[in-house]
Amino acid sequence: MFTLKMLDERLEAAVKFIRSVPVPEKLQAGLRTKQVNSIRHLIVVMLLVGLLNTAIVMLQLRISGVSPMAAFWGFGLILLNGLTFLQHLRGQKYSQAPGYAERKIDAVAKGATLHGLFWGALPLMVAIGAAEAQFMAILTITAGMMFGGTFLLSRVPVAAVCFIVPIGIGLVSAALLRGGLTSQLIGVLSAVYVFVLIYSVRWAHRQFVQQYLSEAALAEQSQVISLLLRDFGESSSDWLWQTGADFRIEAVPCSGSNDEKSRAFMSAGRSFFSLFQSGQSRRKLEETMQAREPFQDVVLQVRVSGGDTCWVSLTGKPVHEDDRFVGFRGVASNVTQAKQAEDRIEQMAHFDDLTGLPNRANLLSQLDGWATAPLPAASGRALLCLDLDTFKVINDTMGHQAADLLLRQVTNRLTECSLPADIVARIASDGFVLAVERPLKDGLEDFLDRLSAYLSEPYSVWGAAIVCTASIGVRRLDDRNLDAPAALKHADLAMHAARRKGKGQWAMFTGEMAERAEARLRGECDLRQAIELGQLHLVYQPQISAQTHKVVGFEALVRWNHPKLGMIPPSEFVPIAEENGMIVPIGEWIIRSAMAQAARLPEHIKVAINISPLQMNSTNLVSTIVHALAANRLDPSRIELEITESVLMADTGFALDRLRQLRDMGLRISLDDFGTGYSSLSYLRMFPFHKIKIDQSFVRDIETDTESRAITQATLSLAKLMGLRCTAEGVETLFQASFLREHGCDELQGYLVGKPQPMDRMLHLIEAAGGMPSEDQAEAPALAAPTPANAIAS
Repeated sequence: MFTLKMLDERLEAAVKFIRSVPVPEKLQAGLRTKQVNSIRHLIVVMLLVGLLNTAIVMLQLRISGVSPMAAFWGFGLILLNGLTFLQHLRGQKYSQAPGYAERKIDAVAKGATLHGLFWGALPLMVAIGAAEAQFMAILTITAGMMFGGTFLLSRVPVAAVCFIVPIGIGLVSAALLRGGLTSQLIGVLSAVYVFVLIYSVRWAHRQFVQQYLSEAALAEQSQVISLLLRDFGESSSDWLWQTGADFRIEAVPCSGSNDEKSRAFMSAGRSFFSLFQSGQSRRKLEETMQAREPFQDVVLQVRVSGGDTCWVSLTGKPVHEDDRFVGFRGVASNVTQAKQAEDRIEQMAHFDDLTGLPNRANLLSQLDGWATAPLPAASGRALLCLDLDTFKVINDTMGHQAADLLLRQVTNRLTECSLPADIVARIASDGFVLAVERPLKDGLEDFLDRLSAYLSEPYSVWGAAIVCTASIGVRRLDDRNLDAPAALKHADLAMHAARRKGKGQWAMFTGEMAERAEARLRGECDLRQAIELGQLHLVYQPQISAQTHKVVGFEALVRWNHPKLGMIPPSEFVPIAEENGMIVPIGEWIIRSAMAQAARLPEHIKVAINISPLQMNSTNLVSTIVHALAANRLDPSRIELEITESVLMADTGFALDRLRQLRDMGLRISLDDFGTGYSSLSYLRMFPFHKIKIDQSFVRDIETDTESRAITQATLSLAKLMGLRCTAEGVETLFQASFLREHGCDELQGYLVGKPQPMDRMLHLIEAAGGMPSEDQAEAPALAAPTPANAIAS
C-alpha cells in the first residue's frame, strides 16, 4: 500500500537526483575542460546535421508555400550556424588561455538557446496552413533535432536544457494550436518526451561527473603511490624533507641511501628558501610554495661552502590537517652530475670544443641582435670570414695534434686583435668569423691590414716556426635588411676572391662577386641540362705536316650551343665542369664520339683527345677507351691522348702508372701546353711521351719577342734530341709557320691551318691529304656516337 512515507522517500530521492554532484574546487576547472573537450569535436557534426535538416525543411516549405516566414527562418538559421562555426574556430586559438573552458561552456549554452528558439519556431510557423503529412514531417524533423542535440550536448546539461526546452515548447504549442485529437496527443507525448530527455541529460551528466571524479581520485592515488615508491626506493639517492607553515625545515627523515653529504645542508630550523642560490628558479619556487601549490622536479643550486657546486631536484606538495595548512612535504635528490652533463651538452651545442669560441649556430643567433643594435656615431660594422691558407698541408704533414695547437694559437691572435664588443667564432675546421665595429674613416682598413699581418707572422708549433697565412673576406653591414646567413655568404665570396689574389690577402665584398657566383651557379645548372639534352657537340681543328702541308690529324674540341646564350666558349664551361665533376661524363662522351669519327677517317689521319685531371683519376677511363676502340675497330695508334702538367701534379706516381698502361695499349701520349708549367722537363724525363705541343703563348710572340723565339727554338731542339715529335699550337701567320718549319717543327695547328669546325666541313682537307672519309661521313655528318646524356646514363 502506497503510504505518505513512501511518497516522502520518492520526493527526497528525486531532489537528491536533481541536485548537482558535489565537485571539489580544485577539480572544477578540470571538469569544465573535460566537458569542453567532449563536445568540441562534435560541434561541427551538429552544425552539419542542422544545415542538412534546414535544407530539407526549406525545400518542403518552398514547394508548398505554406509559410511566408520560411525564407527568413532558413536564412537566420544558416547565419546562426555560420556564426557558431566561426566562433568555434576562433575559440580554438585560445584553448590554452585561462578561463577558456568556462567561457566556452557559456557560449555553447547561449548558442544552444538560439538554435532551440529557431527550431522551436518551425512547427509554430506551419501549424495552421500545412497539410497533415507535411505537418507530421516537420514535427518529425524537429523532434529528431531535439533528440540529436540532446545526445550531443548531454555532457553540458545547461546547454542541453537550453536546447530542449524551446523546441519542446514549440512542439507542444504547435500541436495544441493545430487542434484535433491526433495533434493534441502528439502535444502530450512531446511534453512527456521533453521531461524524459531532461531527466536523461541529468542522469548522463551525473554519470559523467562521477566517472571524472573516480579518474581524478585514481590519478591522485597513483601520484601518491609513485611519490612513496620514489621516496623509499632502496637504490635511490633521494631523501625526504618537510617544512612548517613558516617554510622552515622541520625534520629530515632518513633517506633511502646513506648519502649524508648530499642532504647535510638541510639542517632543521633553517629557512627553506635560504638553502638555494638566488635566481629565477628560486623566485618561482617561493611563489609556488607561498601560493600553497604542488611542484615537481624543480632544479636549484645549493649554497655550499668550499667552492663546491651542488644541484638538487625538488618535488613537494602542501600538507593540510583538518583543512589547515601545516607546511610542505616532499622529496629531494642530488642531480649535480646530471646537471653538469646537461651543461656540458649545452656548451658543446653552442661552442667549439677545441677553441672555446662560439660555433656557427651560436654565431647566427648572436648576429641578428648584434647587427640591429644601436651603432656608435661615425662607426661601421663588418663581418669577416677568415680561412687559413696552408692549414690542410700542416694537418697532413704534422698531424692533427699540431693542427689543433695551431688553431688555438690562431684563436689567441684573433682574440687579442678583437675589441670586447666584437664576436669571434669558429665555423669550420680552419674557418673563423669576426663581427667587428670600427670607425668609418680608415678604421676597418687599418684593422684588416694589422690583422692580416699579425696572422702572417710565424707560429711556434712543437719548436718549429710555421707560417700559416689567412685569406680574409669582408662584408660591410651597411644594409639593415641583410640577414646573417646572407652576410656570411657574401663574406665567404669575398674570402675566395682574396685567396685568388694570393695568400695572406683580404678583399672587400662587391656586388659583382655575388653576380659572378650566381652566374656560375646558373652555368652549372645549364651545363647539367645541356648534358642531359645533348646540347654539346664536337668540332675538329686540323693538324698539318709542316713539310707537306697535308692534314695528318685532327684535335677534337667540345663546344656548347646554349639555346638562349648561343655558343659558349670552353674557357667558360670547362672550369665549371672540372670543379663539380661533370667533366668525367663529358670526357667519356668525347672519347666515344671522337673515336667513332676517327673510324670514318682515312687510316693515316690521327685524332687527338684531351684528358682532364679528373678523367685521369676516373676508374672508368681505361674501360671507356677499350670499349670505344673495340666498338669502332680502331687502331689504338691513331688516337693521341693529350694531357697537361696538372694531370701529373696531383698524384704523379698514379698518373705515370696510368699513362704507361695507356701507352702499352698502343695509344699515343702527348704533353700539351709544354713550357707553361714548372716541371715540364722533369716530366719529360720521367715518362717517354710521343709528342710535345708548344703552347700558343710562345708561338704567338715569335715575330716580336726574341725570348719567345729562343724558347721555341730550344724546345724544338730538345724534342729532336729526345726523339719526340713536336706540334706548334696557335699558328696564325706565314712567318710563324716558316720559322717553325725551318727549326724542325713536325706539325702545325692554328687558325692559319684551319679553325675548329664540324668534320663535314673538313672534307676538302681530307681529300687534299690523299684520302676520303668513309661513306658514313657523307650520310651522317653529325656524330653517330652516344650523346652526353647517354654517357651519363651508361
